[in-house]
Amino acid sequence: MKTFFTNLLMLLFFSATYAQTISLKDVDPGDIKIQGFSLSTDGSININGTGSVLNDDWRLLVYYGWILDSDSRKVVWHLFDFMEDQDEDKLNGNFDFNTKVNLPKGNYELYFAAMHTNRNRFHERDSEEDGVVLGFLDAIDWVLSSRNKRKYRRSIQDDLFIQLEGRNLKPINSNKLFEDINEEAIISFTKIRNDNRLKQGFTISKETDIRIYALGEGRENEIFDYAWITDANTGKHVYEMGYSDSQYGGGDSKNLKIEETISLPAGSYLVNYSSDGSHSYEKWNALPPDDPQFYGISIWPASIKDKDHFVEFKKPKTMTPLVSLTKARDEEILSQGISIKKKMNVRIFGLGEEGHDGDLVDYGWIVNANSREKIWKMKTSRSNHAGGADKNRSVKAIISLDPGDYIVYYATDDSHSYRDWNSDKPYESEMWGITLWATEESDLRHVSTFDPKEFRSEDELAVITMVGNGALVKKTFSLEEDTKIRILALGEGTGGEMDDYGFIKNVDTGEIVWKMRYRESEHGGGARKNREFNESFMLEKGTYRVYFESDGSHSYARWNDDPPTNQELWGITVLKD
Repeated sequence: MKTFFTNLLMLLFFSATYAQTISLKDVDPGDIKIQGFSLSTDGSININGTGSVLNDDWRLLVYYGWILDSDSRKVVWHLFDFMEDQDEDKLNGNFDFNTKVNLPKGNYELYFAAMHTNRNRFHERDSEEDGVVLGFLDAIDWVLSSRNKRKYRRSIQDDLFIQLEGRNLKPINSNKLFEDINEEAIISFTKIRNDNRLKQGFTISKETDIRIYALGEGRENEIFDYAWITDANTGKHVYEMGYSDSQYGGGDSKNLKIEETISLPAGSYLVNYSSDGSHSYEKWNALPPDDPQFYGISIWPASIKDKDHFVEFKKPKTMTPLVSLTKARDEEILSQGISIKKKMNVRIFGLGEEGHDGDLVDYGWIVNANSREKIWKMKTSRSNHAGGADKNRSVKAIISLDPGDYIVYYATDDSHSYRDWNSDKPYESEMWGITLWATEESDLRHVSTFDPKEFRSEDELAVITMVGNGALVKKTFSLEEDTKIRILALGEGTGGEMDDYGFIKNVDTGEIVWKMRYRESEHGGGARKNREFNESFMLEKGTYRVYFESDGSHSYARWNDDPPTNQELWGITVLKD
């Protein structure tokens, strides 16, 4: 028994006296390996290994490592700092490193990565606080350019590693460490992958300070992966991750980092994160940020007091749309009717595409269902960039609607739409279309919807719309007294003559009392040949027949050029005025 205790004491003594080691190696290009570790006391650790900087075709392949403080998420050591102090000729291909760093007790993460990067991106962002300067690589003579790089890279990969040595060093499961850090987060979207679109709500009972930690991708004039927070009731952005407010996130200059505390009043909120199709935790196309696991957004209460203000998410009733015409595909015309019984404000959000001439080619609009008068339309002049390609535009508005019946429309052209993008998609791609919400919960009971195809106005005399190619459509109506009527006609006209047009004939006399003529029409939006007539005049009592005739091309849903603005009216509509 005495021998057993003696051996145990000796084991404990030697374990505390002699250094412990952890290491990472054999990392493939494009991969990152992580090892968590703890220090039970303040102390010095030795860092040694072999890194490499290789010329790999038109890019660099860099094998390097760094250490993060798990609690603060700060870099406490980076191999780039060591590399910066070395002579240039020592950094051609493999190079050894051996250094020491003093660290306080705590939890840490060791990273070892093999990443490609463009030479002209291997430098710091233009800021005094952005961190390491990597300009030393610009002058290196790339002696490896004539070698079989892939074979050479594979042959040296086994020689590349990073190792830590210290007396109070203890390895920790990195996944467990990551989960423990996230446990107290109210919302945590991390390890974001390509083409992610995430949304989650939270509710606070009192004014509360929240701590935001977010990582994304962007440049001075555009941002690709980013987070934002909206008021769930109003849709207003209360926080948005932008380039000017961000810090350098380490690695490539496009990596952005946000560490910020903001105050929010009592209410319900939605946290959003959107990523594009490249450079994410799924696969980095350049040097990753220093904290790749937290790529995304995480939110914590700023204090214990603030934590008590978080309650179960209460979804406002105003989050339910009155009208939702979204996920619009190529060559679609979507519509929804809405009846309003009291004057109210509605909030509109539209996503669409700007054409080469500056007008929107995917857009929404609202008409009075009875008069067919257009009361609102998405316009480029009122739009903002919606992320992705410059032509992706978003329109936000609050408009007042009087009691009445309305029809909301959304139309697309033949390219760049939901799930069939011919360029980078917008951040909120699933919202491609138009959406309406009530601004006040009390207004919801005064709203109902209807099918526009079944709607009949009390002022309607004859409606012939959405006419296709090669058609001759007619309808008859009677007037019991002289009546002022309004004619809405939309057709095709070229060379001063009408190709698709309407006319009205008195059934009793056979006389044509009205005909659509090019010189009496106006441009109807889109192609110049789209012609529109919208005027009122008196018509004697009697029976009348309304006609609309079209030729073999350019008609509703069969456009051979840009469609008119109110394409659903292609044809003729006769109303009591």
